[in-house]
Amino acid sequence: MALALTAREKKLLLACVGSLVLVGGMLAANEFLNRRRTALERITTLQSELDELQVLFDDREFWNKRGKWLRETMPTTESLGQAQAKLLEDVQNDALDLELKVEQQRLLEPASNENYREVAVEVRLRGDQTTLLGWLASLQSPERFQAIKAIEFDIDTKAKEKTPQAICEMTLARWYKPESGL
Repeated sequence: MALALTAREKKLLLACVGSLVLVGGMLAANEFLNRRRTALERITTLQSELDELQVLFDDREFWNKRGKWLRETMPTTESLGQAQAKLLEDVQNDALDLELKVEQQRLLEPASNENYREVAVEVRLRGDQTTLLGWLASLQSPERFQAIKAIEFDIDTKAKEKTPQAICEMTLARWYKPESGL
């Protein structure tokens, strides 16, 4: 036989049930807000990605034209070792022609990926500042598929020549078609 609840017990029971409903509602609201925040972050990420892809899509004609130019004009090489030796020889010949002194030279490890194969050399040159700067400006060009990857240029304060002298340490890279082609 069940006893009837007193008014005070009914109020306590109602307070307990109310507390459980309130805590359950807070937990549900917290879960909802976490999922909403995650969804909004995902939407923001996807919107950024869509904007980037839209820019690429709008520029597709330009990039298709550039890709065609790369396929047609990027040089090929059978041996990265020979290509690297040729790059170093070109640097040495240019330096000799311009009366620049090659103080150090080092071949760097060739690199490859699906878009290009790269050979690079690291050289330290000393010579007339104006000549050296002019030569450095002529090194990078899309047609030659080479670029200066790193450079350190300093004025040679110990030089005894009348014209300003400079010291340049640089890493010069040249790119070739990948083995599979473009």
